[in-house]
Amino acid sequence: MRKVLTTLLLLLGCALSRAQGLEEFIRLAQDSTITAFQSQYEYESGQARYARFEALRKPQLTLQFKPNYNRIITDISREFVFLRNYDRFSTSAQLMLTQKVLPWGGDAYVGSHAVWSEYFLKDSQNRPRDFVATPLVVGYQQSLLGYNPFRWEKAEEDQRLEAARKEYSFRLYRIAEETSRRYFRLVCAQGMLDMCERNKQTADTLYAIAREKAGIAMITLAELRSLELQRLNAANALLSARSEEKLAKESLLSYLRADEDLLPARLPVPTHTRTIPLSDEDALQMAFDKSAGIQLQQTAVTQARGKQVKARKEGGVKVGVDLNMGMQQLADNFLGAYKNPQFYMVGVVTLSIPLMDHGAAKKGHAAAVAWEKREEQALLEVERALKEDVQLTLDNIRSHEILLEHTQEAVALADEVFELTAENYANGLCDINTYSLAQSRRDSAYNQYLTALAGYWNTYYHLLTLTQHE
Repeated sequence: MRKVLTTLLLLLGCALSRAQGLEEFIRLAQDSTITAFQSQYEYESGQARYARFEALRKPQLTLQFKPNYNRIITDISREFVFLRNYDRFSTSAQLMLTQKVLPWGGDAYVGSHAVWSEYFLKDSQNRPRDFVATPLVVGYQQSLLGYNPFRWEKAEEDQRLEAARKEYSFRLYRIAEETSRRYFRLVCAQGMLDMCERNKQTADTLYAIAREKAGIAMITLAELRSLELQRLNAANALLSARSEEKLAKESLLSYLRADEDLLPARLPVPTHTRTIPLSDEDALQMAFDKSAGIQLQQTAVTQARGKQVKARKEGGVKVGVDLNMGMQQLADNFLGAYKNPQFYMVGVVTLSIPLMDHGAAKKGHAAAVAWEKREEQALLEVERALKEDVQLTLDNIRSHEILLEHTQEAVALADEVFELTAENYANGLCDINTYSLAQSRRDSAYNQYLTALAGYWNTYYHLLTLTQHE
């Protein structure tokens, strides 16, 4: 096997001592590609969103001003008039400290409030201004008893942050997978170019020898024309190989956002396969645990369940509360409004009973239930697709590993057969057809080896992407 590997490396023309390997290109891609930058920014956005969510669950202190202008005109068509024509300008100032009560689902608040109102009357029977001061108010409000939106929000945001983290890690592995695909495309193109250059050189040499032999009638005209055709085909194949090698190189450099100086003359090729020390069950479990797609769909399921619970609570009797107490005073000057404040307590209970809504609440809950089931089925489908992908990848990597070993042996054998056939043809022991068949078999074996090589490593990095195995 050592001899076979040495032969393959010579065929590929690798300069391992001075060339960069695939791992270096992957690290470069993860640091410099546009996809890497986008993934980093998306992850930072997810982190900032979660930090904002956490910050809003802490105590919030707000200072608020509300200037207001009213113009009231008496309706003279009424039989009694208790309003007078006037313009009213008012300004309120409020300092409020609020805190979400996470176990219950409501908001507690404490603060201070002051209102100044200025009246512009056409008569002076009423006071020209008043001040209402509330030095202290403490209260609690909740719009829907029995439903805690904060619990569902917490579950959703935790899952979104975890999904963002998994998505970032997943995309880094996808960058490695894409780099591997472009890397081995160039490896195969360079290998095919080497093969075509050898074939072109051999065809030129044989054609030159055949022309000398034709001059002394040692070969037939048909054999000479066959060698000429073989020489022309080799030249055309070389042109195609150079074009493919150029395209593959540009594809890799474009993805890495690097200059051509980064690439060595020939890319190094891994000489040994790698195995991930995982059983099928462990690989599947790791893929499930690291899957950003599953995490995102689980978030969608949680969100749908929260909406379903809310729709069910809103479908019956809705009860809300707003309880507050504090000190308050009314006066015609600012300082007077803060003298001798009076204690007050207010309790508001909102009770809403749907007597006739034409089934709106019931249909709304049915829609929420249907959507919850839809998201649950979508989660099962994501899990099924991932399981299928993992199992297929495991099967493929085993098949490619066996195929790579067999094609390595085939290349060594085909190269040996071709050398013997070429020697026999030079000694006149076989005809041109036998020689061409040996060359075709060697080229086919080498092409199959390159395909198996790229297939194995692309599948290997795809399995790494799925399992994110270190």
